[in-house]
Amino acid sequence: MPARTRRGQEGAFLLEALIGILIISFGILGIVALQAQSLRVTNDSQYRAEAAFLANQLLAQMWADQYQVLKSKYDSTIGTGAGYTQFKADVQNRLGGAWVADPTVVFFDAKAPSLQSSYVEITVQFKMPGDPTTHQYFTAGVIGQNI
Repeated sequence: MPARTRRGQEGAFLLEALIGILIISFGILGIVALQAQSLRVTNDSQYRAEAAFLANQLLAQMWADQYQVLKSKYDSTIGTGAGYTQFKADVQNRLGGAWVADPTVVFFDAKAPSLQSSYVEITVQFKMPGDPTTHQYFTAGVIGQNI
């Protein structure tokens, strides 16, 4: 009878080892997927930070510039001003492969609080490599004197 019991357990250790390897393999695959998701989120936050930095840097340049030349220099509907062409080149260089479209810089004088100021909206679009979704950073500000 002892021979029968031993024969009934043949291969049980091998089966336990295979199940253990399967569990460890799923754990390793989960860690690899978590690492890939972490890299994607890190890249997304990097591109968002770059877009925010560039848009806010442009607002600061506008504040330092003369009010009379703001539209001709920065408005994207005109598109030929030195300030806008430099901003567009900076966006393309800093965002690299994530760059989707030219940024927009639009002035709305009707929304401005005074005749000596302009309301400006800046939009920077980008797309994560391998992701079909287009993201955008939007900021707005008032440039000039608010009196």
